Amino acid sequence: MGDDRRGPARRRLLAVSIPLGVIAAAAVVGNALAPTLVVNHPLLLLALNTTTRHLVLTSTSVDFVPYLLVGLGRRLLEDPFLFLLGRWYGDDAIAWVDAKVGGGRVLAFVQRNFHWVGWLLVAVVPGGVVCVLAGASRMRTAVFLVLNVGGTVATILALRRFGDVFAGPVDATVTFVGDNVVVLTGLSIFLTGLFVLRRRRRRSPGVAGRDAPR
Repeated sequence: MGDDRRGPARRRLLAVSIPLGVIAAAAVVGNALAPTLVVNHPLLLLALNTTTRHLVLTSTSVDFVPYLLVGLGRRLLEDPFLFLLGRWYGDDAIAWVDAKVGGGRVLAFVQRNFHWVGWLLVAVVPGGVVCVLAGASRMRTAVFLVLNVGGTVATILALRRFGDVFAGPVDATVTFVGDNVVVLTGLSIFLTGLFVLRRRRRRSPGVAGRDAPR
């Protein structure tokens, strides 16, 4: 009977962990190759990794419609999986996030008060931790989706507007990157690899048992 229960539970975990792993890997690749991509393939950069920096740097080189659609799709891509992770695993998912990215007292404070500020956080800063907390707090799925999509659209439009207003400095930055693309790409690959290695080493043996929610 125990094996019968573990089967569906394992499939449910794989249903969120595999997509999240693929998305995370794409983000690492996009970050590592960002100098080359922002110059030669800006839309591909957005498809891989839509950080605020990347959205600003591509705002003058990508047409509005693909910028909005790809930026929105990529920015939202992982959020439903993180929401489900929180919904299905509750406190275990929050502990897993804390072990991965830290948070400590701040995370505990936000968790205690999420029923008051959750809607604002989902709309304004719907990052991974917030999406997990939204799921764990049993926020209604429809409310989460409306706040998440609406807030993300507003953020992307604001960053697009920012890029338009400061088009001169943005273009100058991209030109500088293009003039030094080989060196900057090599440096970016090195720093990204170093960051990944440091994160892996930071996981202590005591946390190994919480590498994934159960």
